[in-house]
Amino acid sequence: MPKPFLDLLGIGKSLLQLTYERCQALCDESHIMVATTEPYASLVKEQLPQLADQQLLVEPTHRGAAVCAAYAAYRIEQLNPSAVIIMMPADHAILGEVAFLRDMGKAIEVATVDPKKLLMIGIKPSQPETRYRYIQYHYDNAGVVKKVKTLTDKPQIEIANLFVNSGDFVWNTDIYVWHVSAIITAVQKHLPEVAEVFYPGAQHYNTEQELAFLKKAYSQCKNIPLSYGILEKYDHQYVLVGSFDWSSIDSWHSLFSLKTQGNGDNTIEANALHFNSKGCYIKSTDGKLIIVHSLHNYLVADSSDVLLICPKSEVEHLKHIMKQAKEQKGSEYI
Repeated sequence: MPKPFLDLLGIGKSLLQLTYERCQALCDESHIMVATTEPYASLVKEQLPQLADQQLLVEPTHRGAAVCAAYAAYRIEQLNPSAVIIMMPADHAILGEVAFLRDMGKAIEVATVDPKKLLMIGIKPSQPETRYRYIQYHYDNAGVVKKVKTLTDKPQIEIANLFVNSGDFVWNTDIYVWHVSAIITAVQKHLPEVAEVFYPGAQHYNTEQELAFLKKAYSQCKNIPLSYGILEKYDHQYVLVGSFDWSSIDSWHSLFSLKTQGNGDNTIEANALHFNSKGCYIKSTDGKLIIVHSLHNYLVADSSDVLLICPKSEVEHLKHIMKQAKEQKGSEYI
């Protein structure tokens, strides 16, 4: 099950559902669109049954965020050529909703007043992190909106330390705010081959012919990351330094950090007892009693057919371990 559809925060709602609720506070529900690929369209509808068909942007196949942004922009332009678009992942955790809404309101205002600007939302780093992308801004800019200087993708730990200590770098949250005309201009200038594919779709968007057009269009597109395809090349890049708490939850360590909030106590999401144990994360999907004794900093994750016990310091090896389990025991367990 892909991350957006999981209740990773343990509050009875998936990350997708939480993202949708967050958007409800920003605009009318009819203006919320969810982009996904064909295999997951039914899951989106299952978790968000209130979505109308025209609010679902179904990509025939994944071609990267730049292509998705282009498709969404051309389609939205047909509905409202004056629209300001907020593009955000549906699989991140955002804490501090009031601060988030205040920052988004400021970003929308900036994009409305100056339609040329492409705004990225950045967060001041709390630690050197090698899994995130970084934005460097011109330090002499006043206010929370600053001109972008450089973009760096997942640096080595030594470089990440320098970034954190410099004071002029922020984490890239992959939340973007832009006027529809700005992103289309950027696509036309820096990805003309993509513009040539999607521009002729004007007569098909929001009609019954859209799906057939998309299949042909996507077959002509390469996989293009947003940063490489547009953001690194565009002249009017700006970053708004956000004031909310954020995590991409892209690793077990990220989840540990959210669950424990920095303390060393055990985090229990199971029918469990623990003795002489500290810093453990114990999770189960059924009512089985789990007893943990004399474990420090371990992950214990139990599901109906798999039990995983692993030191938290070794969770980065889990992808390799899962690959071996799939090869040796079968894909039904993974």
